[in-house]
Amino acid sequence: QAASGSTPACPRAPCAPGGLFAMLGRIARVGRFAAVAAPRGMPPLGSALGASRSFAAHVSAPKPLSIRMDSLFVKCMIAAVIYFVPQDAVFMTGLFWFWHTQATNISPKKKQSDAEAALEDFKAKKGLEDIKVSRGGRTWYVTA
Repeated sequence: QAASGSTPACPRAPCAPGGLFAMLGRIARVGRFAAVAAPRGMPPLGSALGASRSFAAHVSAPKPLSIRMDSLFVKCMIAAVIYFVPQDAVFMTGLFWFWHTQATNISPKKKQSDAEAALEDFKAKKGLEDIKVSRGGRTWYVTA
């Protein structure tokens, strides 16, 4: 048969012309038996006796019952914190420093010896007349 060149040496191989269809037929036949439901009047197997399907305790939510400190999960979390926190701290420090520098370049603070005179100069410079000033201890806020 192998000498003819039309079929492989093993007729039951999945690559044989009928082998693929036979394999799919077996899968379909098993699927039909698995899909058969229990008759309507019968309870599921084991429920008549009050037995559960497993010996494990019933968990109402997907949460672990206990976490051991020598588990793989805990070791991976510790390793992730040790690896990522220092580089995140460096990045966030640089980012906050950049934001602070940008904000102080936009609106630098100046110490004024006479706050009333500085407020009048500000109003004249901006062309404002009716403004609200809330005076704090060291900082005054102006809103139009």
